[in-house]
Amino acid sequence: PRSPTMAPRTMLLLVAAVAVAHGLQLAHGVPATRAATAARAGQLTLLWGRGNSAVEDDFQRRQAKLAERQAQAASQPKGTVEVTFPQKGDKMVLAKQGEPIGNVIKRAGMRVKFDCKNGRCATCQVRLNGRAAAKICQGATIPGGATRKLKITLDNP
Repeated sequence: PRSPTMAPRTMLLLVAAVAVAHGLQLAHGVPATRAATAARAGQLTLLWGRGNSAVEDDFQRRQAKLAERQAQAASQPKGTVEVTFPQKGDKMVLAKQGEPIGNVIKRAGMRVKFDCKNGRCATCQVRLNGRAAAKICQGATIPGGATRKLKITLDNP
């Protein structure tokens, strides 16, 4: 019998923790450690044979979102980055990793102010995702790696 105030997931974690402590088997031969891991992941159906519809609905929604993002990433060429410009009404431009930021800004229809053209004055400085500063006159490029989305904000519009 469970407490009326204890949530099913909390109850499941409690049962799994006790089973792990005693080295027991749960859910038709599932080792207790795997049951505890599944409980943390919210996979109630696997353990008890009956599901929590809210958890299942949430899981299905997240899986659908993941599949949508993976399909979108697969449709774009490798190294493509979606660059947005908040100062231009969130205008979006596609760029390649390693492409000079100055060229991407021109394609978006914006102009970068230059003063010294050697990086000392920071007039041409932009912010990448609101954090890192890059100077256009120094040949700053779109970052590589796992970057898929980038927000560029001009410090001196």
